[in-house]
Amino acid sequence: IVVYCASGHRGAMTMAALRILGYTDVKNLGGGTGAWKKANLPFEAGVPDAPAAISTPIVADQPLYEALNGFFTSMPDGFYATSAAKLAEALTASPAPVLIDVRTQAEWDKDGYVDGATLIPFNDFFKNLDKLPADKAAPVVVYCGSGHRGAILLMAMRMMGYTDVTNLGGGLGAWKAAAMPVVGWVDWATVW
Repeated sequence: IVVYCASGHRGAMTMAALRILGYTDVKNLGGGTGAWKKANLPFEAGVPDAPAAISTPIVADQPLYEALNGFFTSMPDGFYATSAAKLAEALTASPAPVLIDVRTQAEWDKDGYVDGATLIPFNDFFKNLDKLPADKAAPVVVYCGSGHRGAILLMAMRMMGYTDVTNLGGGLGAWKAAAMPVVGWVDWATVW
């Protein structure tokens, strides 16, 4: 199964939900239809026909299914995503959101990070729950390189009871594209 959305944000959450429900071969189209179009691949506009049922759904864990369904059906219009400009503005507020960078240590070292972020690598996230705010109502913004991993962990945190978690749409790449400050990284093209 390949899922996609416009940017990859919703697709990442959908992919994660399907995997949690037991589907083993699910992928998300990185960058969504935006990346697809940018690569000049064929794209049809309009509303597709309703899909035909291709199997009988089996729900092995009804409470898990209900929790996931509740998450998706209550999602707001912005899909819990924030832009670089809105994050920059939020960082000047009081209280500023807790920033959680879910990239690897190697990415952090090579590409820099948003000032004030805490590194909790995606693969080690559940081993580091002690680094999350004790107050589940605290504002939290997660980010990764592109928004994919951040969307998955945004979903996880919300399902764990955190009520004010958003994901930086486009991740650190979008932050850099918006010319926002990055600690530990030099944009040599601009410097030259």
